[in-house]
Amino acid sequence: MTLARAFDPRGIAIIGASADPTRIGGHPLRALRNAGYKGGVYPVNPKYPEIAGWTCYPTAKAIDGPCDLAIIAVPAAAAPAAVRDAGEAGISVAIILTAGFREAGAPGRKLEAELLAAARETGIRLIGPNCQGMLVMQSRVWAVFGSLAEETELRPGTVSGAFQSGGFGFGIVNLSEQQGAGFRICVSTGNETDVTMPELIGAMLDDPGTDMAFGLLEGTPDARRFLEVGRRSLETGKPVLIWKSAVTEQGAKAAASHTANMTGSTDLWRAALKQAGLIEVDDVEPITDIAKLVAQGRLPKGPRVGVLSISGGSSIVFADRATQGGLVFPGFAKSTHDALSRIIPSFGSVENPADVTAGVFNNMDILTQAISIVLDDPGIDQVVLMLASIPGAGALLAAKAIAAAAARTDKPVTLVWSGRRSKSEPAYAVLEEARVPIVPTPPRMAAAMAKLTRFSLDRERLLPRLRADADASLPSPLGGGGGGNPHASGRSAIPPTPNPSPQGGGEFRGTLTELESKQLLAHYGIPVTREVLVPPGGDPLDLAGHLKPPFAVKIVSADIAHKSDIGGVRLGIATHAELAAAILDVTGRSRKAMPSARIEGVVVAEMARGIETLIGVVNDASFGPAIALGMGGVTAEVMKDVTYRIAPFGIETAREMIAELKSAPLFHGYRGSPPADVEALAGCLVKVARLAWDLRDSLAELDVNPLFVGATGHGVVAADALAILKPVGPEPTA
Repeated sequence: MTLARAFDPRGIAIIGASADPTRIGGHPLRALRNAGYKGGVYPVNPKYPEIAGWTCYPTAKAIDGPCDLAIIAVPAAAAPAAVRDAGEAGISVAIILTAGFREAGAPGRKLEAELLAAARETGIRLIGPNCQGMLVMQSRVWAVFGSLAEETELRPGTVSGAFQSGGFGFGIVNLSEQQGAGFRICVSTGNETDVTMPELIGAMLDDPGTDMAFGLLEGTPDARRFLEVGRRSLETGKPVLIWKSAVTEQGAKAAASHTANMTGSTDLWRAALKQAGLIEVDDVEPITDIAKLVAQGRLPKGPRVGVLSISGGSSIVFADRATQGGLVFPGFAKSTHDALSRIIPSFGSVENPADVTAGVFNNMDILTQAISIVLDDPGIDQVVLMLASIPGAGALLAAKAIAAAAARTDKPVTLVWSGRRSKSEPAYAVLEEARVPIVPTPPRMAAAMAKLTRFSLDRERLLPRLRADADASLPSPLGGGGGGNPHASGRSAIPPTPNPSPQGGGEFRGTLTELESKQLLAHYGIPVTREVLVPPGGDPLDLAGHLKPPFAVKIVSADIAHKSDIGGVRLGIATHAELAAAILDVTGRSRKAMPSARIEGVVVAEMARGIETLIGVVNDASFGPAIALGMGGVTAEVMKDVTYRIAPFGIETAREMIAELKSAPLFHGYRGSPPADVEALAGCLVKVARLAWDLRDSLAELDVNPLFVGATGHGVVAADALAILKPVGPEPTA
């Protein structure tokens, strides 16, 4: 509600207002007047009694009218005091245009902390600093500086956007407006000291006049909240488009010097967007095209597309791109086929995609009837028409036929048309009045339709999952849940470690041994290999006599993370009698490779069988715990067949992860091998995700590799594991 006041403020204070219209403090005054803002305008600067006909106030607290928004355009050193003044005046939101904060180094970070402290103490919310400001087209709020102060003729639309790069973001607004998609609320977020992009997009989704939201970002430490944004997007039926830059190493370096935001892994970002039902874009045209489709006010009920075209070639191009995006072209129903056969010339086609031929311009009734026939087909969810680039009178007749057909259906009706507007203005006017989306090329239309269709289907597919996952993220009634207690589930989650509290009470954290890591897995119900620890000098026949060969023999040391790299692993030991020699071998190789390593002994384990997979956990700085699933073994890093999700999640998400692997067909049986126990693997993923979420305050990384997946009904078993805990205190000395 607080941000909503900023979108339609009763009054705006300009703190640091200038009588010089060329200075930053003068730009918003000129822009608000030229844009036609009707609320109160309150310049604040003790040097002036008035500016440009407006009374000027010495402080924000002296303003004598209702005021909901402050624009702060003072030097960085004076900004904390200006924030405090605005907050004490009862202003809800301040936009800080000033730069020179954390992006400028240590002194700037100190000033930024003072900004936030002033805001917290007075209750005001901050947008920025280091931002270009905010536009709200409907309420004519032009709270900006620079060239944007001159762009007061932008047409209003129903898309709202938040941009970490104000210059580029407002450039997108300009380009979209030129292509027929207007924006409503536009906010440059800058350093996001207080209000973050997820919060802003959430407020935009709550805005009744916004039909679609867009975010341009480099990174954010608040990234997990995009899962909440996705849930809200699906609930409201308002798509959210995300353009994530800084996806390469060079781009990430630029982001660090630009807005000083944290940049997460590209793989995690893409996984999170998919998991949340958010739409990824990487250029202006997809934003414009999807916005046009959304503005029609109809989401497709499914992926089944009916196509009517006057050009067979355009249909082929459309079908190629649409199929890649997941759209389908079912055969028309017999009644549809027969009805089309009666009106389409024999040299056309009545199959889907249908070619009605250019002959329709000699008899427009053919097009009118064809549209109605296809729209009435119960096996078609949406219809697209392709008119090539026809101009003039023919275009107007076609536009009227299309508009009339669109008015009598709730199915999306879209048009691929590249006709020049200068030669077909009446046709454009008819189609725009009817809210029929026009996209100039078949591939662009196919891509936009595919993305919007996926969003529509995600409302049913993903929304229950996101709600369940949000519930799973809540603090457990048993205690914990993010307040510094690693045992959010109320469990004794940390197994015994070299410092010695089964409840995790010791301060030291570090790398757990394989045995300790497996104890952690077992605590969460994840099957591990049957094994024993043989300490130095221990009798393997006595200790491992109950185990069944063949055996794996592995060195145990918290100082050796990758045992196989140094010869610390022997596999396929066939008999108990061979154990002693194998133990001497791996111990000797390990001591030679790492003389300073503390060796606790060796693990003797029963060999596991099945398809090798890996499950990894990384505690990402932006997203928190994230889960990776891939094909395992020593070639895992080479193959890089991996998929990701943000923890926690449920069984459907786990199944989806498995299906996404390029190697997924291996699980279904090959060359006589039985199908693998995919359900057991999915269940294991859910347990690891729960473990990662419960221990988010203490677990840095977890690697379960290999995890063997047996045949259907035989489950999974973790053959090796490595857990790394966050350091919270000094390692105890012996």
